[in-house]
Amino acid sequence: METQTTYIYLEQRPDKQTQELFIRGTGVRTSTIWHDRYISRRTPQQIAQSREIPEEAILEALAYCQDYWEVICAEKEAERLWLEEQGFFAESSPSLS
Repeated sequence: METQTTYIYLEQRPDKQTQELFIRGTGVRTSTIWHDRYISRRTPQQIAQSREIPEEAILEALAYCQDYWEVICAEKEAERLWLEEQGFFAESSPSLS
């Protein structure tokens, strides 16, 4: 039987159709924190300071991403495909002069 984790700083957003959690009261996705940490190479302390979020929330978000990375990636891929279908990534056609 899987144990349900209780988060202090993370929450679901009923207005968003995603399983990914957000930092409570901010609208910041946990994957955004992961990006700040591992792509932008910022420390948890730097992220907390720049986003005005408690460092404990940053650490909780990073732990969540580690535990649910496959789910987050699957949702991101589905979103990318949907955007592609909508023409979001299409290059604008050259203007005729």
